[in-house]
Amino acid sequence: MRDATQLEPGAQVGGYRIESLIGEGGMGHVFRAVGPRGGEVALKVVKADVAADEEFRRRFAREARAAAKVSDPHVVAVVDEGEHDGLPYLVQELIEGGSLAERLVGEPRPELKEVVRICNQVAAGLAAMHRSALVHRDVKPGNILLDEEGRAYIADFGLVKEHQASVLTQPGQAVGSVDYMAPEQVRGEEVSAATDTYALGCVVYECLAGAAPFADRRGAMKVMWAHLRDEPADPCAERPDLPAGLGVAVCGALRKEPGERPPTPVAFARVLQVAAGLPMMGTQA
Repeated sequence: MRDATQLEPGAQVGGYRIESLIGEGGMGHVFRAVGPRGGEVALKVVKADVAADEEFRRRFAREARAAAKVSDPHVVAVVDEGEHDGLPYLVQELIEGGSLAERLVGEPRPELKEVVRICNQVAAGLAAMHRSALVHRDVKPGNILLDEEGRAYIADFGLVKEHQASVLTQPGQAVGSVDYMAPEQVRGEEVSAATDTYALGCVVYECLAGAAPFADRRGAMKVMWAHLRDEPADPCAERPDLPAGLGVAVCGALRKEPGERPPTPVAFARVLQVAAGLPMMGTQA
């Protein structure tokens, strides 16, 4: 089995010709590639050591099936999937502007109007997933892509939970990214739309405060414990430029019990917009 690190410009994966490396994560590499009809795409190839895990291969295959069910202007579309030299791959539409995580490096605290717009658009994409009985489970700045006009898209279905699917993790195992993980995920319990609401609340919190709610804790276990037990500080405490009550609205999405949060990301986005004192905007604004 070859590794994705051996794939160089000009290499063929399925019917796709690699042009350049876009990024690398713990699970795989993402390449800019050209498809059989000439259009550019994002090609996600799993690393060999990860591909050797049968459980992950099952999850990756489910990612493609789950993504194929969802069609929304704010969800990155999956156009193909397959396997090359034993390495599973996924082909998605290419979003050119980079991720929100990259944006926050250069501009840690975007303007409030932009934060509300991104929240609205990501919430719309998540709503489309929820209508297909899917929960994302890994909403974070790195999985929110921005195009050249600044429109936001939810990406990376690698941790998607389908309500009808079998559980692919061990009982009690936490799955997700610790800075954005809802308490029920930490406990290994059932997830719901409110789980994605919590994660989106963490993303908005980071946009306003410059860091995720419990990013000051050292070590993953302490962060997860804080999600379970500690109340987040007001993200607007050091932002006199922001409307009074905005921090309360954000922290409402971070309630420990799912039933105490806005029930969906869209409901949270509406609460945030009202608290921000901004006129109601569509997802294309």
